[in-house]
Amino acid sequence: MSGGAIIVRPTALALAPADALDEAAAGFAAASKSDATRRAYAGDWRDFTSWCAEQGVDTLPATGRTVGRYVTHLAGLGRSVSTIDRRAAAIAAVHRAAGHTAPTAFEEVRTILAGIRNTLGRRPAKKQALTADLVAKVLKRIRGTDLASVRDRALILVCFGAALRRSELVALDVADLERHRRGLLVRIAKSKTDQQGQGRTVAILDGRLKIPAAVAAWLDASGITTGPVFRGADRGRLSADRLTAGQFARILKARCAAAGLDPEAFSGHSPRRGFATTAGDDGADLRLTAKHMRHAKLETTLGYIEDGELFRENAGKGFL
Repeated sequence: MSGGAIIVRPTALALAPADALDEAAAGFAAASKSDATRRAYAGDWRDFTSWCAEQGVDTLPATGRTVGRYVTHLAGLGRSVSTIDRRAAAIAAVHRAAGHTAPTAFEEVRTILAGIRNTLGRRPAKKQALTADLVAKVLKRIRGTDLASVRDRALILVCFGAALRRSELVALDVADLERHRRGLLVRIAKSKTDQQGQGRTVAILDGRLKIPAAVAAWLDASGITTGPVFRGADRGRLSADRLTAGQFARILKARCAAAGLDPEAFSGHSPRRGFATTAGDDGADLRLTAKHMRHAKLETTLGYIEDGELFRENAGKGFL
């Protein structure tokens, strides 16, 4: 599976030979998935084909027996249910793209996967939410006036205030930010749930955390006027390259550790989860929280709000 995009003109497609049409179709099919999903599926498919080579069995199309044995092999290695499910999804996606029936549609495979979920299923280990009080605690330890410190304050605050995914945060350009008399408007050009790139705008209020001021301080200190907002800033030297999602996660963990928090309890997703959790604790309307987080379903937003919501909306609050 290739992660590269195939660019073709519509008029050229109408006159293209069958092979070219197949190639274009494969490109469009690949573009239906996010970059992260394509990379994950590519790795999953490599693992499956490697295992099949060792077993001396066909990969495309693979039989239901082959896929059933493969997922059982993964369970025996101690792989998580989510990993096994994703491997199965990758195998299915490749088969469908090649015009074959997905092996996961076979009853024998579905039964084995259901058995794995029932046997190994457990509550997924979620990273801790970086709530508003924890954000404030982390910021207190970032006292420096060096470029990295000024950047990290803005970096963490924007991620929290706009409830951004890591990929959305590092993709921000200066043109995506607009100062407003009541705060900051953040334009998200493309995200996991907006693969068509229609874009969404999120408003960050100018409140106690002073997020717009932190962003202004970073842009002023760095001299950045166009291009990527958040870049490398090693030993006072500003990089032209934008930060990666992995770099942001490492920065956040390091800043959490400096504040006396367990860095392994947090991830690059913690500020986004922290926004939802803080909003829930504060009694915010669930629909407004879902809108801010760009969720299509309220159930998705509920999954981000940690156990505090169980106490706020508790049937026994009037008599316990």
